[in-house]
Amino acid sequence: MSESKILDYNKQEVRDQLLHALRSYTKEWTSADLARATGLPLAQINAEMPTISDEYRGRIRVSERGDLLYSFPNGFKSKYKGFGPSMRRLWKTITKGAVETGKFLFKVWILVTLFGYFFIFLALALVALFGSVAMRGGGSRDSDDRRGGGGLGGLWLTTNLFDSMIRLWFYSELFKGPEDRYRSAQAKAQRRPLHKAVFSHVFGDGDPNAEWDTILKKAFVAFVQTHKGVISLPEFMAISGLKPEEAEDCITRYLVEFEGSPEVTENGALYFFFPSLLTKTATVSGVTASTFPTKKLHRFSSNPEKMDRTFRWVNIFNLVFGSYYLWNAINLGTAIIVQTPEGTGLKGGLSFLYSYTVYLFSMLGANQPVVLVGWLLGVAPLAFSILFFGIPIVRSLLIKRENEKIKHENMRRVLYSAVIANPQYFDPHSIQLPANEVRPEKTNALLEETQHLAAWSRGEISPEGKWTFSDIEFIEREVERVRASIDEKDYSPQKTVFDTDSPIS
Repeated sequence: MSESKILDYNKQEVRDQLLHALRSYTKEWTSADLARATGLPLAQINAEMPTISDEYRGRIRVSERGDLLYSFPNGFKSKYKGFGPSMRRLWKTITKGAVETGKFLFKVWILVTLFGYFFIFLALALVALFGSVAMRGGGSRDSDDRRGGGGLGGLWLTTNLFDSMIRLWFYSELFKGPEDRYRSAQAKAQRRPLHKAVFSHVFGDGDPNAEWDTILKKAFVAFVQTHKGVISLPEFMAISGLKPEEAEDCITRYLVEFEGSPEVTENGALYFFFPSLLTKTATVSGVTASTFPTKKLHRFSSNPEKMDRTFRWVNIFNLVFGSYYLWNAINLGTAIIVQTPEGTGLKGGLSFLYSYTVYLFSMLGANQPVVLVGWLLGVAPLAFSILFFGIPIVRSLLIKRENEKIKHENMRRVLYSAVIANPQYFDPHSIQLPANEVRPEKTNALLEETQHLAAWSRGEISPEGKWTFSDIEFIEREVERVRASIDEKDYSPQKTVFDTDSPIS
């Protein structure tokens, strides 16, 4: 059978045959075992096994002779097919849409409620203030006129106050010079919209590493293209920052996506070869390929600290007033009228604002002003204020935990790169972690990761505290030997034999 016939096959049929054979045996398989069980050519087996290993979370090991051994300790439950994965994808789509819709509605509610209640409480306080002034100033009127006219007087005085403020603002704008007007317009253009600033305070600004999968793949391809299409697992760990177990799973997926294959040297070292990535026309910078990306830390918000502080104080203002109204609605209720030597009046002291508000609502036609005040000005703003504080507090705790994971991952990039550079006499205390992005809060985090790496690669520590990673040194030495044997010209684009822009003779 010709090579073209061997490679021209139905992928799904080959995978079904391989899966049927794999399910009938629970131990490890070599390509030769699978060829005996299925009768398939080795080329087809070697081409499809990385895909099957990725889909069913397979494990790839290397024997002492250098043979690839495939096993599936997690069984044959597909990550991509079947009822479970389909329902998970559907549920993810539904929940994502529901969360986005809920977020939008909640954001609108937050913006309206935060500043709406702030101005309502402020206006009520001013109305009560000037109403009390009007009531005190009405000494020549009888008590009923004072009580009835106080509210109207307060409203009249407050209306005139707002009217005066608007007039002052208008005249101040009218007599502004051109330079003042230009500076004001420039500052306004640079200022962040208020609704976005509020949303940033409550919900943050999204994931700064949303494009991380793409960034990692770009770094991986750049490294492979500058290292003759060959990469070892320790090198991939240094690029990705993933732990050995996670890196094995990820590199298996990359084998499928970038048409790579697991290979073994004559001495039994496992490496991964991506010949298709060597077919390039542009030169990749060595600096770009050797500079591994790091994840960004999450920020609480993109607002200045002063702005976040202002939002907190506005919410505290609402919290205090909401608590005040709810407390008085429960404890004082309708007992807002008192008898004084001068006649009937509103209850004074700290309860005056509540009494005046209930009186004002009754004057505006409310049937049950106490119930309305209790729910509208008590329960609602109080519940909102608790949420406004609660969501950022919970989010800040989650950010702290997520940032710690990011710091560990970034630190592993530094650690693995240092071990590859000096696998024989590695001293973890010699590594400097100056940037905050690579420095976890845990003081012995670097030593713990070193021990984890040593457990995976059979590293040993000397009495002086120096680590020896013989397995990693062996792998890297073998990989360099493989690279030296590869001529990139064999994979570069050949002479053009057809061009769509060429004239047809």
